[in-house]
Amino acid sequence: MKNKINFSLIFLSILLFSKVGKSQISIINIPLQAYNISPESMIAATIMNNSNAQPVQLISRLYNFNNELLLTVQSSSINLKSGLNSPFDGNRKVSSSEYTTGNQSQYIKTTHGLPSGTFKICIDIIQAKTLEPIDQYCDEIESDFNQYLYLVYPSDKDTIETTTPLLVWSHSEPFSILTQGEYYRMIVSEVKKSQGPDEAVTINSPLMANSYLTSHDLQYPYDAKELKEGGDYAWQVQKISNGVIINQTEAWEFFIAKKTSLKDIKYVALKQKVDANFYTAVNGKIYFKFVEQYNSNGNILAILRADSGKEIPVSIVKDDINSNVGNSAKLKIMGDNRFILDLEKKSVKKGFYTIRRNRNYNFITGTIKFSNFR
Repeated sequence: MKNKINFSLIFLSILLFSKVGKSQISIINIPLQAYNISPESMIAATIMNNSNAQPVQLISRLYNFNNELLLTVQSSSINLKSGLNSPFDGNRKVSSSEYTTGNQSQYIKTTHGLPSGTFKICIDIIQAKTLEPIDQYCDEIESDFNQYLYLVYPSDKDTIETTTPLLVWSHSEPFSILTQGEYYRMIVSEVKKSQGPDEAVTINSPLMANSYLTSHDLQYPYDAKELKEGGDYAWQVQKISNGVIINQTEAWEFFIAKKTSLKDIKYVALKQKVDANFYTAVNGKIYFKFVEQYNSNGNILAILRADSGKEIPVSIVKDDINSNVGNSAKLKIMGDNRFILDLEKKSVKKGFYTIRRNRNYNFITGTIKFSNFR
């Protein structure tokens, strides 16, 4: 029994000694920087050798957040001296390097820098002759030095006129290097009383959340919750990776102006020839006047003519009195004549038109702009 115990102790001592022997060569750190990714920098590691000098090789591998291999670098045989071996001792040469075919690896190959995100580097030390593994060291690299993500328009605290604004942002990296699970998202939230824009986009339910952006401008969708005149809103663009926000712009605030009631323009004088002037119709009415040089008992028929040539007869109300007299009105005696065109019951689209007093009467105004008709 005593001999058996001694044998066990001897066996345990051998195991411990073997374990210590393998840990005599170890990697202390990897000083890899996100803005300097090259085959040479991939094998720059601080190595402690508590044993005798011996030849080793390094195999370095770079992975993205999804653990996809991007780059593999193998060194030539390195004469590892006893003691601390600096990563820049001039004793390390690259034997081979291989970039994978993905967009991220090609981006790294071209720019010698990492895109934004989290990456991992692992370096293996192997014996140069037997290729037996000695040590492995892995470390994470956070990259954000080249990640310019910002909003453009509407600018912060800006007041705009439309409830469907064009929202413009920008960033420094191509969309093509996004990996699986990564995308950009834009959110718009209402800013409530006593809130700032940061609090609004963080706490409030978004009125719009548009994910998987592939361009730097987005027209506020008509099927999203409506933005209202006089409203106060915050917006932000975020980079998402596997459901986690890994980068984001500042939260900016914009206001939508309240539209003032439009006042009728009274009265525009008809002209014999069309010129560059135009009349803007508001509130569904056009107020016009002309001077009749002769007595007349005839009727006046108002006709709108679109650029396409289509003619649209419109109703006339006389002298600012809201009594509709139909599509024509009695012409006054010579002198000042004032009439109102009623567009409310007509399907008049936004655009430019000319008005003719009668089809056969060559009496045309300048261009009329219907800015409040769709």
